[in-house]
Amino acid sequence: MLFAIISGLIVGFLGGVFMKVSFGGSTLIGFIVCVVVGLVGSVIGGAIGNALKVRSRVLQFVLDVVGACILIALLKFLGFV
Repeated sequence: MLFAIISGLIVGFLGGVFMKVSFGGSTLIGFIVCVVVGLVGSVIGGAIGNALKVRSRVLQFVLDVVGACILIALLKFLGFV
């Protein structure tokens, strides 16, 4: 359980940093908001993993990454980023 929380935080942070770096000056939101978006996406991925009763740490980590990427892509599509 602790590993899932820590990996979710790390993935979320890295997802937010990646979003800020990749979209650069075109983003209207700041660095902190980018990191929060990554964290929220990671939590969504973790919730999906818990709903599917995923026991593998590696698969949970992958779901954290996928959740963060989906949220970032959705925000980009909606024009918030």
